[in-house]
Amino acid sequence: MKKSALLIGMSEYQPGLNPLPGAVRDMEAMQRVLQHPDMGGFDEIKTLANPDVQQMQEAIEVLFSSCVKEDLTLLFFSGHGIKDDRGRLYFATSLTRKIVMVI
Repeated sequence: MKKSALLIGMSEYQPGLNPLPGAVRDMEAMQRVLQHPDMGGFDEIKTLANPDVQQMQEAIEVLFSSCVKEDLTLLFFSGHGIKDDRGRLYFATSLTRKIVMVI
């Protein structure tokens, strides 16, 4: 069984979403826990601090396309999440804009 993780810390955003300076620190703290042999003992850990959209999409695709049923695979995201009108949750990236409608 392979234990692999992708850790993403997104702290930089467009106007409309507040910066989250602690997001990258959260990612780094999680990395330390997962690397520790007595706590996580993960074989592979990839970290992305403030990735662009394409980097993030590709890393998530590689993470899940390379695992098999017996593997333990973790995706960790520290940052903003945005819900659409149907209630589906999306990870916000540095290009995400939140538009406030004033009526």
